[in-house]
Amino acid sequence: MTRASDLGPERWLPSKAWGQNYLVNAGVIDKIVDLVPIAGAGVIEIGAGRGALTGALLERGHRVLAVEPHPESARFLAGRFGAEAGFSLLEADATSLDFSSLAPPADGAPPSGAPSSGAPPSGAPSSGPIAVVGNLPYCVAARILINLVRTGRGHGPWILMFQREVAQRIVAAPGSRDYGLLSVIAQLAAACRLCFHVSPGSFSPAPKVTSSVVRFEPLELASPPDWDALSDWLTRLFSMRRKQLGNSLGSMLSPGRFEVLRAAPPVPLDRRPEQLTPATHLALFEAWGS
Repeated sequence: MTRASDLGPERWLPSKAWGQNYLVNAGVIDKIVDLVPIAGAGVIEIGAGRGALTGALLERGHRVLAVEPHPESARFLAGRFGAEAGFSLLEADATSLDFSSLAPPADGAPPSGAPSSGAPPSGAPSSGPIAVVGNLPYCVAARILINLVRTGRGHGPWILMFQREVAQRIVAAPGSRDYGLLSVIAQLAAACRLCFHVSPGSFSPAPKVTSSVVRFEPLELASPPDWDALSDWLTRLFSMRRKQLGNSLGSMLSPGRFEVLRAAPPVPLDRRPEQLTPATHLALFEAWGS
């Protein structure tokens, strides 16, 4: 099977509008595949592109459902891997896809390489753990992550590549400059670890920024919040990140509700949003955000 270092001539020019920076460093590809914890585990790959990572996953015996929104990339992947057992392909947008409905093909399932659109490919579902892996387009990476939080916590781990600055926001601690909405959402949903950085020269074309790989272990939540409503609440709160909570919540709540909160505040109202832990943010939202 062809590896990244053996790729032939480009079949199309990478598109900036689609965020296409193809991973071509075989060493980095191997490090990403090493993070999939169980040999032969099913994998949902987001943004398979030209299939460098797809090929490495298949070589290791993983069953792969490739999710690719770009029509030319999907056709290329179908031609390259369509005859491979354990490969299936879905032409879809990962920012709005319901990941809970997806699964790679099961062991022994026939090849399913023709692109399907709008619904998971037909065939026997995968059993056992399902990892989510992807070199995410910078322009939609945060949206994909939030959608995974909403719909993909039944799968795991997630092994995802982001622009370094976004990765640093994901793992940032309370009180740090990078801590914000994405930190709170990600850390409520999963244990997050920044694994390693990836230099621009590992891609074609080379981006102008460094990338980073983050590994997420989704957490079991007894009562998951309304993630969309929580995101809206945090967006408003962190838009006033330098204001004390007494000022920001005073502008977000009705006068009557704010007076009730001020009479028995769950946290000191002279604190700022960036100082609260993810758990405290969740408790504040559940008490006052709905």
